[in-house]
Amino acid sequence: MAFAYQESGKIAVPMTNENKDRVKFGPFEADLRTHELRKNGLKLKLGGQPFEILASLLERPGELVTREHLRSKIWSADTFVDFNHGLNAAVNKLRECLNDSPDEPRYIETLPRRGYRFIAEIETPAVKLPVLPLLPVAPEEDPVHSVPRPLPTISAGRGHLSYLLASVTIIFVILAFAFWKGSKSETRETKELLQKLGHEGRGGTGAEIVRAPSIWHFDLTRPGDPDARTVVTSARDRNEAPQPSPDGKKLAFMSDRSGSLEIWTSNKDGSSLAKLTNLGSCGSPRWSPDGRWIAFDAKRGGTPAVFIVPAEGGSTIARVEDQYENVVPSWSLDSQWIYFASNRTGEDQVWKIPAQGGQAVQVTRHGGFAAIESSDGRTMYYAKTRFENPEIWQVPTQGGTESLVSPMLRPGIWANWAVTQSGILFLSSEAGESHLLEFFDFASRSVQPIGTLDRPSFWLSASRDGTSAWYTEGEQEVTNAALR
Repeated sequence: MAFAYQESGKIAVPMTNENKDRVKFGPFEADLRTHELRKNGLKLKLGGQPFEILASLLERPGELVTREHLRSKIWSADTFVDFNHGLNAAVNKLRECLNDSPDEPRYIETLPRRGYRFIAEIETPAVKLPVLPLLPVAPEEDPVHSVPRPLPTISAGRGHLSYLLASVTIIFVILAFAFWKGSKSETRETKELLQKLGHEGRGGTGAEIVRAPSIWHFDLTRPGDPDARTVVTSARDRNEAPQPSPDGKKLAFMSDRSGSLEIWTSNKDGSSLAKLTNLGSCGSPRWSPDGRWIAFDAKRGGTPAVFIVPAEGGSTIARVEDQYENVVPSWSLDSQWIYFASNRTGEDQVWKIPAQGGQAVQVTRHGGFAAIESSDGRTMYYAKTRFENPEIWQVPTQGGTESLVSPMLRPGIWANWAVTQSGILFLSSEAGESHLLEFFDFASRSVQPIGTLDRPSFWLSASRDGTSAWYTEGEQEVTNAALR
């Protein structure tokens, strides 16, 4: 801490530097130079894109920071991660760190389809205390052998004494207010911190707050039953992109619980966890219909590629790895082809490659992303774009005209729709948040409401018979037994 000294007879008072790289709000302090965030002096684990988003918002408090601005500032033009997914995930992680809620925000407000706004009050620099007269101080004495000395006399003018008393009064008021405010907030802030660190139960039941995305199951045979939605697997890290095996007994998903984002499997109840990959930055797993393989994408050597790995564990095999972006693979019904999205023509299109390896074949010509083949193998459905609220299109698997399925079928993003035998399950947007579960019926060509999730989900999958769905939600209270 810096000190300012004046001439003899004056006291040295510590001065607080108004460092423009340090921003305080609530119990938090962000150091924009070192990219560190602290809460009540405790350093939090936040870096990378989530901190960059926070820094961008703090630079323009109270103003709209558009998604486009964040993309141009934080994400490179050739990034392999889907921007919308990456941005949503980064904002969610930032909110988790701040203990903020999109429904009742204290710090970050969402402006649907436009961007975000920092709404909390940013504290002004600390008040500089006045320089006070230095009172005479007796020399240090031996507390046992010293002789009591008379108190010193202040020989000061009336104006000087008034200034001293006023200064002391100001300091006392400031310190009293700070102490009162700290004591009022200590219990709440401590409780929030303990909850975040997982040290506080609720009512002695062993329940905890899990703020990272968790995988949930939705029993669609009884959508109105509150117990139809149950947590499958949770951790203090990410668990996303759940995909059921063809026989419905297992799940594949991506998780960073091991320190890097890898592909994992488990039983349908979340038990018997197994890590299948060690590549890092893995995502979008899909089972082959014969249940033997799982396709996924991963970034290796700076470029995203499509890999496969045995469902029971084994070596990963690259199937599409070149200078282009190759992502979100899926399988043909006969397990002989792997669909994937690639920008090798300059824009996103759906391609396919033999599962055993070979030459890639272009499937769509007018834009396509995240393909899923129908249950009878005759039609390939796909999102028109990777951006928000894409249309769902279709094309015969043997080739033919690309056409819109229905204007009523508009999921919130490319990852939250799933094909079943009788229709397409999807999450539609309300105020920019994808959490309204609906069903497009192939026979009636109509959309039927199913229910509303507690919170938005980026991912959605379903069993082919349409009786079960899986999705992700964050910031949930679950029992310790569910933390697997």
